[in-house]
Amino acid sequence: MGFIQSMTISYNYRALFTWFTTVVFLILLCLRLEGKINWNYFLIFITFWFYDLILIIWVILELIKRHQHYRVIDSFKKYQYYIYGILLKICSQISICLKLDYNVFKLYIMMIPVWLLLVQLIIYVGLNLIPSKQSSSLVRQAHVTRLQPPSNSVAS
Repeated sequence: MGFIQSMTISYNYRALFTWFTTVVFLILLCLRLEGKINWNYFLIFITFWFYDLILIIWVILELIKRHQHYRVIDSFKKYQYYIYGILLKICSQISICLKLDYNVFKLYIMMIPVWLLLVQLIIYVGLNLIPSKQSSSLVRQAHVTRLQPPSNSVAS
């Protein structure tokens, strides 16, 4: 099995797992909103807690794998947006559950982790849209070598 094909399979499984957890969450949420079950919202969010646990394990494994080749700080810098994103997602879920179950704080205070997560996502996407100098120079070099005619070894 080729590398590209195995990557496609793993992406398919990840997407399938994400959709499955989302569908289970939506089913539980609909049952709770319709009054069929009277569970705590922390239990309704159980599928997302499980998904977050898997994300945390993945980030830790990636940090350990990268630590073999780089310093700890370098691998943390590469995955800092993932770590902050997961932590903000967990904080958002906790604040939503606290608001829905216990009405602990006001709505605008509950939304602070969500807003911070959105700002962090905008920054992450914005930084990854700008090509790095090394990758742009490699693309430019490949473009220049493609435009040059092949050199003949026989001199005429």
